[in-house]
Amino acid sequence: MKVLIFISLALSLPHLALAQGFDGEYVFVAGGSEVVIQIQETGQGQLSGMLTDSDGTRYQVRGSVEQGDARGTLANSQGALYFEAYLENGRLVLAIIPADAYNQPDYLNSKEFILSRRERIRAPLELAQEQPREEPRSSPPPREQRAGGIWEGAFEGEINKVVAKLNLRRYGNQLSGDIDAGGYKYLLEGAVNSSEAWGDVLDPQTQGKMKFSGSLDGDLIELTFSTDEGQFQMEFLREGAKRPSSGNGQQNLAGNWAYTQEPQSGEFAPSKYLLLVLLPDSKFLYGEAKAVRTDPGGKNVGRGQWKTENNVLYIRQGKEWKTFAAFQQKGDSLFLKFSNGSVQQWKRVD
Repeated sequence: MKVLIFISLALSLPHLALAQGFDGEYVFVAGGSEVVIQIQETGQGQLSGMLTDSDGTRYQVRGSVEQGDARGTLANSQGALYFEAYLENGRLVLAIIPADAYNQPDYLNSKEFILSRRERIRAPLELAQEQPREEPRSSPPPREQRAGGIWEGAFEGEINKVVAKLNLRRYGNQLSGDIDAGGYKYLLEGAVNSSEAWGDVLDPQTQGKMKFSGSLDGDLIELTFSTDEGQFQMEFLREGAKRPSSGNGQQNLAGNWAYTQEPQSGEFAPSKYLLLVLLPDSKFLYGEAKAVRTDPGGKNVGRGQWKTENNVLYIRQGKEWKTFAAFQQKGDSLFLKFSNGSVQQWKRVD
């Protein structure tokens, strides 16, 4: 295993009976890399799970528990290792033991790691647990001509309203990469042909697997995850790039929109003149017009990012996209319908 910074310690583990179960996710972080092991107790003293090494290598965990100690194997297509583990003060003490020439545990060359328990990150998109049928890889059907671009680098987007980062590497016509969605990671492996890509996406936490297809238009990547049950689409924009203008007939909302908010019945207060500024670089400002124009960085002005999908305006001020309002644009009027059923008519202003 490529965890060179770890220190070889114990040769075997003491037997400690503990009431706390092994179920959970444990992590060791050092030098910018991490080792993660996820363990599930499957009943009758049996364990299963997945260990992901600091270099991304994955091992299937199989073992059993007896008197508070866990023992078993870590296996992948390259071979198998042995492990022993116990819990101490909420941490997992894990010994990884290579096999000797007789395929028995070689305790003289074991290494011990102490991993901390952490809350398991929720998957923003559940992948199928059973792998889909293997089919010969072939080029996807041709699409409209794209503007070209480079299938490599860092891109930003979201999955189910969770902020996500896509990292891609290309070697000839082969493509690999990963998606980090709020700390939950997916792995991609596939092929590239001009502006199109296709292959497999894997959830290493659950071993779920799907097919993906993708198209590249300049700095914008559209990915589609596919199974027999349906499809899920998402977009990623290269870091530092500006989103291209939409050519599909969707209204361009960029600009300044104003609305006069009258006091509610029974209130004795002046009207409020509100301003919503939707900038072409997908950023927005929102608040009373005077504050937005004179002090856009002030505490009384809302700021973030905006986007539209299917005539719905979404905003993001943290990690997640949230629905602002459904919209309909008619000339210089913008009608916003909110979740409570109320409708506001905003006017485009300079």
